[in-house]
Order: sequence, then C-alpha cells, then structure tokens
Amino acid sequence: MTDKGDRSKDPPAAGGNEPVESRRDFLKKAVAAGLALPAAGAIVGPAAARPSIIVRDRARSQFEGVTLQFAKAPFGTDEKDVIAKLLKPFEARTGIKIRHTIVPWQTEGAAYATNYAGPNPYDVSYQTSTDLTSLGTKGVLEVLNSPQWLNAPAFRETRSKFIPNTLKKSTYQGKLWGLPCIIGGTVVYYNKDLLSEAGVRRIPTNVVELAAAARRVTDAPNIWGFSVPMTDKDFTWYFHYHNVHNRGGDIISKDGRRVTFTSGAVMQATQASVDLILKHKVQPPVGQYDREGAVALFKAGRIAFLQDEPLRLAVFRKEDLPFDWDFVNPFGAAGRRTIFSTTGHWVMASKGKNKAAAWEFVKFLSSPAFANEFGAYYGWAPVRSDVNTAKGDAQVARVNRYVLKGWDGLPTHPKMAQLTSVYGQAIEAAATGNKSVAAAMRKAQADGTRILKG
Repeated sequence: MTDKGDRSKDPPAAGGNEPVESRRDFLKKAVAAGLALPAAGAIVGPAAARPSIIVRDRARSQFEGVTLQFAKAPFGTDEKDVIAKLLKPFEARTGIKIRHTIVPWQTEGAAYATNYAGPNPYDVSYQTSTDLTSLGTKGVLEVLNSPQWLNAPAFRETRSKFIPNTLKKSTYQGKLWGLPCIIGGTVVYYNKDLLSEAGVRRIPTNVVELAAAARRVTDAPNIWGFSVPMTDKDFTWYFHYHNVHNRGGDIISKDGRRVTFTSGAVMQATQASVDLILKHKVQPPVGQYDREGAVALFKAGRIAFLQDEPLRLAVFRKEDLPFDWDFVNPFGAAGRRTIFSTTGHWVMASKGKNKAAAWEFVKFLSSPAFANEFGAYYGWAPVRSDVNTAKGDAQVARVNRYVLKGWDGLPTHPKMAQLTSVYGQAIEAAATGNKSVAAAMRKAQADGTRILKG
C-alpha cells in the first residue's frame, strides 16, 4: 500500500466496516496508518473542590488550561467520533483538551506544509513512513529519540515493548521524528477446495513451492493459481517489498545515500514475481484485472492464492464465501519469511508551545488504553507487545503474531515516496514483458539516483 491512500473506513480487518477501497486508500490509512496525536486542553473540574491534592491531581494540574491542536487524515468517516470517545478518559485524567482537525488525504501534503510553516502548528499529528522524514528534515517535527522524550528513564520500560524494527526503520540519520503506532501488512488467502481438487496437500512456504502448487491449480479451465497487485496504480511495490527483505536486501542502502535497484536481492525478487506471470503463467497478465477485480475472482472461486491485506478478513467472513478458505503470512525465500508494511506515527511539532502536554498525549495514543480499541476498530496490527488489537478474534490474533515475529517495514527517507513509485513502475514494466527485469531495474537505478541527487 502506498502511504497516500486510505480515506474511508474499510472493513474492520484493517479498519472499518464498509466496502474495501483502493490500495491507495488502505495504505494511507495504514501506512500513514500510524497513530495521530490529538490536541489537549483544560482540566475538568475545580481542584479547589477537592479536600486534598493527590498525585493524580498534581499530574493533572500540571496541564491545567492546556489545549492541544491535533490533526489527522481519517481512516473512516466516523473517525472523529471514534477518537473523541477514546480520548475522554485521557482528558478527564489530565485536564488536557484536544481540538481535533480532520485533514483530508487528498490535500494533506499541502495542508501540513502550510500549517507547519505558520506560527501555530498542530501540536500532534499523524504521519506515515513515506512522509515522516520529508517533514522531519525540514525542521518542523520534534526529534523524539531524546533524553526528554523517548529515551527518558521513565519511558524505558515502555520503549522496550516496541517492535525494535519499527523504531529502527523510522529513524533517519540518527533522528526519530515520530513514535510508531500502527502497521499493516499482507497475507496470502487460499481456497482450500481448489487446492484439494488439484491434489495440493501442503500449503507452500516459499515462492518455489508456490509456483509448483499454483501450476497444478491453473491446469483447470478459467482458474488462476495466484494473484497479487502488479500495477503501479495498485501500489505493486507495497505487495512485493517483502520479497526483497526475504533475500536480505532493500531498495536503498543502509546509509540512505544510494539506491540499490540493481542489487541481487531486488533483481531476484522481481524475477520471481515476473516468472509467475510470464514463465509459469499461473497469474493473469498485467492489466487483465485490477486489485479489486482479482479479489472478486477469488470470491468467485477462480483464484487459489490471493495476496492482499488482512482487512479482507472481515469481508470474506461476512460474505460467507462458498468454499473453505484460510490464510498464511506471505511466502518466503532463502529461509526467511517477513511481513512488510509502512508505518503510522504520532508526531509533535518542533515549534509547539506545549511540548510536555503533547508528549503526554502521544504516550496515551501509543498506549493500550487507546491503541487496543483504535487498532481493533480499524484493523491495524500493534507495534508494541503490550497492545492487543485482536479482541478475541483468533484470525486477527494470528495476523498480529505474524507481525510481531517477522515485521520488516519501509525504511524512512525524505525521498522514499518517489523511490517506491520508481520501484512499482519497474516491477510493472518487467511483468508486462515490455522490459527485461535487468533493463527495468537499470532504469529504476538511474531514475532513483537522479531523485536522490535532486
């Protein structure tokens, strides 16, 4: 998913309860899909009415009269009400008043640029991993990995609960501008009936086994063995990135100074995906079906393996598909089997006038008190071991276990949004047969190098 997508409430699996939107919609949800930071306000109730001051009241009175400006692009049309309900205990405990502004996904880039350039920026907002560092390097976001915030002794135990990779991948040149709060991921759904009819008794664990199983299913008329989004329009890079990580690589060097599209890991991962279409012919040709078209084919019993997001879980269960199905985490390579997604973050304004209150708010947004319910409602996986978004749902709990065990997300970089688009275009060009994998990645290398130097 690209980070520029989700704007309405998708099925609760990843977030909502309405028809699933485009990849762009879910990603922005997701990938920005991190936690947004609300604004805080004045305390509730007169302290003078109490017979004595206790620790709870002291902590609350410290923020007496504070109002925080909080901004976020919404995951659903009802998000403002959902958040307001979850913030009531925080506002009652701290006395902080949150003033929540909805920033539309379509205009968020310009809206945040204008707001942060002004004298009264949003104290807390939600930013995705593709946007995080482009804002941070402009100096408008507070650096959070400092002794005052993330590295404070009082936060040490909580910090240890974060998936280490979420903090690592969100840090750029030693600076962390946002506290990770939400991640997504992809899974592979499979049609048990089709596999049984084709004599496939064992679910694949890697791409070689996938190709073999998919070929057996594809022998049947009007049936495809596998499908995954393959066009830049459907954010193909998001669905293929784990293949690169499974081979120990990335599209950018660890120091962020060089693109690595022509590296062995990227070339091998792309070739494996292209082969499923052009060599093994187990996947529809690029352009024959878009992402939603492929999902419709799966629901009609015409695709054996479908790679998509966990947000489909609730939809498939609600629609009571006419066959037995299940899902696994994406297939691996060379013994590795990672889960990929972008990351959502809560950020603080560097020019904020109430940073202590803003950090208090960010901590709350990241905590189980908020993240459990918010993540469960919108279908996000947790970034902390003490956050549980499953709410007793065994399938969601399984997704969360995949994530906590094997998540390896997008490294943040000021130009990452442009680089992922270059990657997606290269995958599509190779998968259509218009270019060889080597030629497509050479062009991506040249384009990406120009972007980094620009």
